[in-house]
Amino acid sequence: MSAEEAERLVRQMADAVPVEAMDPGPKGSDFGDEQERRVVALGRLRAALEAEELMAEAAGRNTAAAAAETVWLGASLADLSTVTGRSRQAARKRWPELGGIYRRRKWLGDHVEDIAYMAGLLASRADDLVPGRGHGTFMKLIRQLREGLRRSEEDFAQESRESADPAARWRALDDLVNVTLREIIETAGKPATPEADFALHGARGVLGYYDHATAESPEA
Repeated sequence: MSAEEAERLVRQMADAVPVEAMDPGPKGSDFGDEQERRVVALGRLRAALEAEELMAEAAGRNTAAAAAETVWLGASLADLSTVTGRSRQAARKRWPELGGIYRRRKWLGDHVEDIAYMAGLLASRADDLVPGRGHGTFMKLIRQLREGLRRSEEDFAQESRESADPAARWRALDDLVNVTLREIIETAGKPATPEADFALHGARGVLGYYDHATAESPEA
């Protein structure tokens, strides 16, 4: 897109912004209908300012989303600096959430198979972990876990197709560990068998490792 095309889009947006300009009144130097024309011009200025603010906010959100997607796909803050031309510290300041995304993505990338194994083991022993109360909620979480595991297996298969959202599989895997697995552990009942106890213990270990590895360090 050229600068002229961008400017045209901004003008179109400004034209669509409803505004009402204040009339500062007549001037001694007014000629003909100049007062009326001035009010119209002031309205256009106000619309242009509002359009500028809206465009800046939208552009900022779009840039932040692009930066987050890049980190979800394994980029470091140093990698981002090769594109932004600014330091890693500048990236941290502008997008403070990227540090957490980087730590989660790095840990997930090293433990895809471990997550699948332990979460699958937990799902297979679900009937022996049903709590005395909240049975329906627990089984709903187990269904979510099984569905998440199925999608993850497809997403991380060697022959998986390119997605319109290439970082979606990492966000989904993070959600499986940080939300679904966590809630299952919190709501599970007392294990009815040694195998169920082992599965629950292993899942707690995975989650504890995740929490430790993704926590922000004091010096960060």
